[in-house]
Amino acid sequence: MDQQLILDRYRPLQQLARGGFAEVVLAYDTRMQRRVAIKRLPFPRDGSGRVTAPVGLVEARTAALLNHPNIVSVHEWDTDADEAFIIMEYVDGTSLAEILDREGPPGLDAAAAVVEAVASALQFAHENGVLHLDIKPENVLVTHAGHVKVTDFGISALSTAIGHGPNVGGTPGFMPLEQLQGEDVDERTDVWAFAALCFELLVDANPFATDSIEGAIFKAGVIDPPAPSEFDRTLPAAIDDILLAALATHPGDRYGTVAGFAARLLDHLGRPDQGRVELAEVVASLQDEQIDVARDWERIGLWDRTRPWSGFAVRALAAATSGWLAWVGLAELTLSGPAHTAGALLVAFVATAVPALGTALGLGAFAVGLISATGWAVGTAFLLAITPAWWYAGRRENALLGGLAAPPLGIARLAPAAPLLTGFGATPLKSAVAGATGAALTMLASAASGGRAPYLTVTLEWFADPLSTRIMSGNVRELVSTPAPLAVLAAWAGAALAMSLACRRAARTAAIGGWVLGVAMLYAGYALADVVARSVNASVTWTGDALLPHLAASSILVVLVIAAGAPARAEEE
Repeated sequence: MDQQLILDRYRPLQQLARGGFAEVVLAYDTRMQRRVAIKRLPFPRDGSGRVTAPVGLVEARTAALLNHPNIVSVHEWDTDADEAFIIMEYVDGTSLAEILDREGPPGLDAAAAVVEAVASALQFAHENGVLHLDIKPENVLVTHAGHVKVTDFGISALSTAIGHGPNVGGTPGFMPLEQLQGEDVDERTDVWAFAALCFELLVDANPFATDSIEGAIFKAGVIDPPAPSEFDRTLPAAIDDILLAALATHPGDRYGTVAGFAARLLDHLGRPDQGRVELAEVVASLQDEQIDVARDWERIGLWDRTRPWSGFAVRALAAATSGWLAWVGLAELTLSGPAHTAGALLVAFVATAVPALGTALGLGAFAVGLISATGWAVGTAFLLAITPAWWYAGRRENALLGGLAAPPLGIARLAPAAPLLTGFGATPLKSAVAGATGAALTMLASAASGGRAPYLTVTLEWFADPLSTRIMSGNVRELVSTPAPLAVLAAWAGAALAMSLACRRAARTAAIGGWVLGVAMLYAGYALADVVARSVNASVTWTGDALLPHLAASSILVVLVIAAGAPARAEEE
C-alpha cells in the first residue's frame, strides 16, 4: 500500500476501518519507527464545494489527549486544509465488536474484565471533564495480552464540530434520548451508552439497535427495553435491575456515575484477571487480520525505515560538497596552507549545521576561485547561472544537492542517474532546476577533464584540480560551439520533472513509470543534441555507444533505489 506520506511523516499501510464520515488507516511513523493508527476526518464543504472553517477543534483536541492505561493514547492531533488527523497508538488486537460478531458473548469472567477497564477509562475521563458520547463495541479494543482499551475520546465532539454525526455525535443504538434530541448531556449520558454496551456484551443483543435517528428516538424514549435474562436465562437476576436502571429514559433515574454503575454490575460478574486471560485466547484465535498487518509491516521500505537519519545524510552530503567547493575555490587564492584548510573546514562545518547556507558559501568560494583562475567573464557567468538555481532549489529544500552530485556520479558512469534520483526525493519544479544544473555541471566537468561528447565521463584527477588551465581547453570550446547542450539541459530537467511527478503518488510502481519516462526523455534529449551537433560537425556523436553504457548503469542504480523503498513524499504539498 505505497502511498504519499500523511503529514509528511506517516506511510499508510492498510485501511483498518471506514465509517460514514471517517476512516482509520494503519500507518508507519517514519520518524519514530513505529506503527500507528490514524483516524482521518474530512471537513465539510459548502454548496460551492469550498471547505468550510470548522469550529470546536480545540475542545475536541483536548478531549482526545487523555492519558490512562485503558485509553488508547493519542500521539498527535493535527489538521491540514481539508482534514483532521488523529494519530493514535496502534492496538495490536481486535475490537469488542469483532469478538461479539465472531465468538458471541465472551462469558462472565471476560465480561468483568471489559466492564472494569471501560468503567475505569470513562471515570477517569469524567473526572477530567471529558465525555465520550460514543461508547460502543467498535470503540473498545482488546490487545493480544487481553488488555482492554477505549478509543475515540473526543471524536464525537470533533464530528459535531466539523458537521458530521447526529446532534452531539454518537451512534444510534448507543445514545440515550437526551443525546438523540440534542439536549444537554453529562456523565449520565455515558452511563446509558455504557449500559447498552454491557447489555450487548452479556447477551450479544442490543434492544435499541436501529439504522435511523427516528427509530433510535422511538426505542430509547417510548419502548421499555427487555430484561437481559429474557435473552439468557443463566444470567443472575440482579443484573436485570442494574442494567435497566442504568438504561432509564430520564437521566435522573440512572446511576450518577460510571463507577457506581460498574461497581454494582461487577458484583454479579466473574473474575477480571481470569477474564483477561480468556480475552487473550479469543484474540489469538482471530489471526487473519493480524496476518495482513504483519505482511504490510514487512513491506516497509528502506527509505521509510531510515528516514529519521535522512537529515544526517543530507548534512553529510552538504558538508562534503560545500567543503570541496570551498577547497577548490580557495586554492586559487594566495592563502597559506593552514588558512586554506581552515576556510574549507569552516564552510563544511557551516553546511553540517545549515546545509543551504553551507552550499551557498561553497558555491561562492568556487566562483571566487573561478574568477581568479579564468577571469571575470567565466566566473560571472557561473554566478549568474548558479545563484537563481540555489535560491529556488537549494535555499530551503536542498534539492540542488542532487545537481551538484552529478559530476561525482560521472566518475562511475552514473551521471544520468542524478536527475532521476533528484526527482525521486524532491518536488517537481525544484527537481527540474536541479536536473538542469546537474547537466550543465556534468558537461563542463567532463569537457574540462578531457571528455568528449556526450560529455558524461568525468575523471577522478579533475577533482583534485578542476580550475586548471584545461578549463578553457578546446573541449570546453567545442562543447559550447553548438546549441546541442541546450537539448541535454532540457532533457535532464524533463527527466527530473517526470520522475518527481510520478513519485508524488509515493508508490514504487509509479516510480518505475517515472524511471521509464525519464530514461526515454534523456535518450531523446541526447538524440536531439546529436542531430544539432552533427549539423555543425559530422564527427561529433552524442548517442549510440558513447551514451548507452551511462544510461544502462544509471538505470540499474535507479531501479535498486526504487526496489529498496517507495519515495518518502508528503501527501499534502
